[in-house]
Amino acid sequence: MFFRYLEHAVANALSFLRDQAGSIMIYTGAFMAIGVGGAALSIDVGRIVLLKTQMQNRADAGALAGAAQLDAFPGAIERSEKVITQAMVAYTTAAADQGELAVWDAEFYAVDPADPSKTKRGPVTTDDGLARFAEVIMERRTLSFFYGPALNLLTGQGADSQTFLDARAVGMSDPFICKMQPLMICNPFDDGIAATTDPDIRDDAYKGYGLRIKQSGQTGAWQPGNFGLLDLPEDVVYSGGGGANAVQAALEAEDPLGCYAIATLETAPGNKTGKVKEGVNVRWYGPNVAPNVMNYPQDLSMIADPNLSFSTDGIWDLATYWSTHHTGALPAPLVNATRYQVYLFEQGQGFWKKGKKTSAAVTIDPPDNTGGWTFVDPAAYPTAAVLPTGTPADDNFVDGVPPPGETISSKAHERRLMKIAVADCATHNFQGNASIPAEGTYVEIFLTEESGGLSNQATIYGELVRGLSPRTSFEFHGNVRLVE
Repeated sequence: MFFRYLEHAVANALSFLRDQAGSIMIYTGAFMAIGVGGAALSIDVGRIVLLKTQMQNRADAGALAGAAQLDAFPGAIERSEKVITQAMVAYTTAAADQGELAVWDAEFYAVDPADPSKTKRGPVTTDDGLARFAEVIMERRTLSFFYGPALNLLTGQGADSQTFLDARAVGMSDPFICKMQPLMICNPFDDGIAATTDPDIRDDAYKGYGLRIKQSGQTGAWQPGNFGLLDLPEDVVYSGGGGANAVQAALEAEDPLGCYAIATLETAPGNKTGKVKEGVNVRWYGPNVAPNVMNYPQDLSMIADPNLSFSTDGIWDLATYWSTHHTGALPAPLVNATRYQVYLFEQGQGFWKKGKKTSAAVTIDPPDNTGGWTFVDPAAYPTAAVLPTGTPADDNFVDGVPPPGETISSKAHERRLMKIAVADCATHNFQGNASIPAEGTYVEIFLTEESGGLSNQATIYGELVRGLSPRTSFEFHGNVRLVE
């Protein structure tokens, strides 16, 4: 009997082990757990990607916008920081602490002095003239996971329930200037000491000051007051077959072709004294002369000291000039006027000015709404604006009448303007041909006299009109790019 019960029990046990009824529920439960966890995981991965992208986009936009403000002008870093932190807003709903994506910090860097390409950031700087890189660091954001509880259920182990995301970007200012003559000058304010801060030649206080610059020697050190020629852009082909003729054509051009990078300028080899004189003086002797070819007196300090390359007082003898060349009294709006302002007035060209001698003449509408701008209209002083015919005829120090048969330039008064780069030659100890870090320093000058000779070298006489930046010149382009 016992064995019969034992056989029956064994048979029942084997039958139970072979029975698969209901096993699908086990697999179903397992797959449901995995599926729910996988769905939660995919949602969390998507949220991570979304938040990271939003943060990086905000960092990239801030770095690019901030870098665009680094034009080497005073206040560049302050403007850049305000644009980075205040000029744009981005929000997110992906983070646990949803809301605005805020900037945690902004840093500014100079160029790495050891990098020949001038595209790598160097040390942190607070110098507006040296800042070329803007770094944006975003505030860290928290993202809570949906899949944490599911993962804990599957593994029975603790899993992180949140993660932290960061973002940063570095933008580089890579500006360039177009329609510029291939010309640079050594900063007259450069004291040769890198640790000191020299006056900024672009400052409003120096508008109207005279320049007397001579050609640099090609073998010795460059000195303040020297000028040099720049290599023409590679993609530019001027008439004349290249070489010295191409340089002269570029100096003569009403609208020079090509653009120049601002980070580094390359000087042109060779001494082209004759070509420089001809390229500058074409504005007086054609073709396409300026509408008024009058020569203007130098500043009194430069007359007293012919070795000065930059006037020390910015004062020229306007009263004597006016009484010599005009029949009417000096109009009140021209008191303390610059030579360029007088030049415009003599042509009957109206212009806006702000203040007295410290403001450049603006021939279009005032560039800002800060007030203080006045319009000088020569039509209100028809007698005063007339230059008398001089004796002997066509003496540019007497009457400014172009030689017979010359064609007046369609560029009008702009024919007497030149855009040039300014470099700290003494500080950087330039010798002969050089690679010049211009550091964004460009100015526009009014050519006051024909190019003459000084120690058998061409000399250019000019007057500072204004500093050039993306805010003051349509030809100054503040390109930017991300580098990190």
